[in-house]
Amino acid sequence: MLVEEQKIIDEFFDKCHENALNVTPQRLAIYKALVKDKSHPNPETIYKSIKPDYPTISLATVYKTLETFEKKGIVSVVTPLHDTVRYDAEMHHHHHIVCVKCKKVVDLIDNDLDKFPIPKSVLKGNQFLNYSIQFNVVCSECLKK
Repeated sequence: MLVEEQKIIDEFFDKCHENALNVTPQRLAIYKALVKDKSHPNPETIYKSIKPDYPTISLATVYKTLETFEKKGIVSVVTPLHDTVRYDAEMHHHHHIVCVKCKKVVDLIDNDLDKFPIPKSVLKGNQFLNYSIQFNVVCSECLKK
């Protein structure tokens, strides 16, 4: 395992403990699958990737676990232009590039975007939490087709 992946797994253990959430083998497998898959996978993709090692796990368990992780701030939801929810293990502030054709989602880290001024109309009467910018594109692979 890469040093960066190990750091992310260690943070996962810390966040679970902070939220009084037991780290079960299934939860760890789901989280590791999400960390390894940089495509922002949906629950079905994660399920298929861990099913060989956890033959008794159900798709419903994967959905419920990811929903719990999201509620506890362990993962985030990415749902751009998709019929299904997509998840992201990267919890540091970042943005996304989304292909509207193949639905590929790529992380975008850009300090200039992080300085984006929040419009007053957003702040008026609301409790601002955070923001993420999404760029909709037709990716280079789709353009070649």
